Amino acid sequence: MNKKKYFLFILIFSVILSGCSLWRDFTTYFNTYYNAITLFEKTEEEILSKKNDAFAFRLDPPTPQQIKDLTKVIEKCSKILQFNKESSFFDDALFLTGKAFYYQQEYARAQRKFIELSYIPQSSFKLENKIWLAKTHLQLRNFEEGIKLLEEAQKEALINKKENLFIDASTFKISFYIFRQDYRKAIDECQNFIDNLKNDETIALVYYQMGKIYLKLEENDNALNAFASVLRHSPTFDIEFESRLEYSKLLKELGKLEESEKSLNELLYQGKFKDQEDRILLELAQIYDEKNDLKKATEILKQIDSTYKQKPTAGLADLILGKIYEYKIQNYDSSYKYYNKAAASSITKELKDQATSRIRIIDKYFALKKNLDELYLQLNYITDNTKFIRDSIDYEIAYNQYLEETKKKQEQNAQSINIPISQRLQERGIQTPQQKEKSVKTDSAKYSDKKLSLIELIAQGKAKKPIRPKISVDSITTLISQNLYNIGNLFLNEIEIIDSAKSYFNEIIEKYPNKSYIVDALFALGTHYETLNEKDKADSLFKLIYDNYPNHKLYKEAGKKLGLIKSEDITLLTTNDPAEKLYLEAEEMYYNKKYQEAINSFRKIYLNYPRSSYAPKSILYIGMIYEERNQNDSAAFFYGILSSRDYASTPYGKAVIAKYTTYKNEKERLEKEEAEKKKLEEQKTKQLELEEPKIEKSTNKNIVNPDKNLLQEKTDSSSRKIAKELKTNLEKSDTTSIDTSKKQRIRFEE
Repeated sequence: MNKKKYFLFILIFSVILSGCSLWRDFTTYFNTYYNAITLFEKTEEEILSKKNDAFAFRLDPPTPQQIKDLTKVIEKCSKILQFNKESSFFDDALFLTGKAFYYQQEYARAQRKFIELSYIPQSSFKLENKIWLAKTHLQLRNFEEGIKLLEEAQKEALINKKENLFIDASTFKISFYIFRQDYRKAIDECQNFIDNLKNDETIALVYYQMGKIYLKLEENDNALNAFASVLRHSPTFDIEFESRLEYSKLLKELGKLEESEKSLNELLYQGKFKDQEDRILLELAQIYDEKNDLKKATEILKQIDSTYKQKPTAGLADLILGKIYEYKIQNYDSSYKYYNKAAASSITKELKDQATSRIRIIDKYFALKKNLDELYLQLNYITDNTKFIRDSIDYEIAYNQYLEETKKKQEQNAQSINIPISQRLQERGIQTPQQKEKSVKTDSAKYSDKKLSLIELIAQGKAKKPIRPKISVDSITTLISQNLYNIGNLFLNEIEIIDSAKSYFNEIIEKYPNKSYIVDALFALGTHYETLNEKDKADSLFKLIYDNYPNHKLYKEAGKKLGLIKSEDITLLTTNDPAEKLYLEAEEMYYNKKYQEAINSFRKIYLNYPRSSYAPKSILYIGMIYEERNQNDSAAFFYGILSSRDYASTPYGKAVIAKYTTYKNEKERLEKEEAEKKKLEEQKTKQLELEEPKIEKSTNKNIVNPDKNLLQEKTDSSSRKIAKELKTNLEKSDTTSIDTSKKQRIRFEE
């Protein structure tokens, strides 16, 4: 109470001395400005706390709540500007409004407020306002006016010894040059900044920024010196770490691997930067990768992956592991695993796209390799009948063992209700937390190339019952050469492992020289040798094509490579597909209704020229002929070929895929109905067998017990009624099945 009386006395005394002016300031401050400045400072602090780079030209957009708070600041300040024009807080409110609009990224409205304030010559915000006005000019692309104002502000700040304002103006000027990618001017401005600074911490920050700019200019030696200069001043904890890390990375880039490793180990074992250990380890792993010490590199990367799962470095480690396994170890299962982990991590979109791209390529490799392995197996079954018999027996034995094991597990599960949870988890293969921790240490062993047994493959759905091939040896070898070429091409152009590509191409040349894909393989190898400047090897392959394959589409390209065909002569060369003539002859046979001869001719086109544009057309005609002759199973077989991977994207594949799918579904439905019909017939037979003894028994005892005989007659009558109903149902089922089949056949023919 005494303090309040004392304050009231001072207030009254002040009013008597100063009059109404002081009273206006007092009421304005406590009624409006105090609330506005408090809210503004809180919001500004939130916005600037998200600014990770001191030299960022633009801030992140404000959140909806921040926009709302800044709007309240503007409203409160507008009341001062409207109703308290004589208050000494008028220019404060004007400046605060301009900054609030700026943080809302309403640069034009902010500029108007700063211009208004610039007309108040005695304002205490004159110099600071000039800097903010310059900022709005630059944000609104008035570059010349903005730079001019910043330079004036820098000079005035130095004259008036306003170091904070000099720092503000210089920092924003550098950020503008970086934003405009005018890095030379940014470097000059950094040097000018350092020359006029006394604040050792800020000097360290500017040297760090210079290092980053030199990196953009790819001047690694200058960048190295800039990062080293940071440590000669008083950097903050974060800037010290970032400078030392960048310094170590640059040593690696400059080929000084030993120095880089030593520098990183100092950072790691110093203990000062424990929170950044994952980033240091990532750089160390990359040094071991460069030194081709793959064991150390993969160990560290797996440590990062398991220890720092929630950090972006885990995703980066997975991406690097994927590349090491793909390119250096050539273990595509492991590379596929780590690329998938990288794609699901918190790394940048650009890096995720890299991982996703590699996943697609390896998926393609897996699909092609699987097809090739199946084709080799089919070829083996045709040429070696004992192999098919042996595999069939092995599969049957393994499948029966799999069924027995499955049955045992089901019985054990049924009896495991009273078994402790930990034991049940163990039996089901689910790890306890302790076991999980232990399994991290055996990660490399866990993902090693373990060969699975046939039973395990059956359980995983990776092994199927052997089936005898339905196509000829010639067809299989054509498909094998096609797959070999596709895999070789994948290694050459996408996986980029040249030795593997050469291996697949050479297999075509050595084992399947009569197939059309030999030309593609020869040309691809020739082009590869050409890029290596091994002209003699390249020319020898192009000459093989030029001398032996005049009808192939690559003939003229080989001639151009050898200089035997001039550009002006190219138009004189025939560009006809070698299959064209055969196709026209086959088509003529079709129109003359020589269907079997047409089928034989179309088949030759498909088998001998599978990559020709006439191949899918030929397959379509074969299917159409069989369909016209009501041989729907044969027609469906060829439509199935058109619907496969090789031709599904062609117009002919797209034309039949719906028809083929409908046929396949209907066939499955009819097979299911046939099975049900068979089951009903078995039930009917069994029912009739049960009735026959009852009838005989009833006949023998008819005279002895009339009442019992009457009961038996009723029973027999009921049985006959059931049998009759069963028969009626079966007949209906047959009729429905026939009708449906007929409707489906008509739909298939349409």
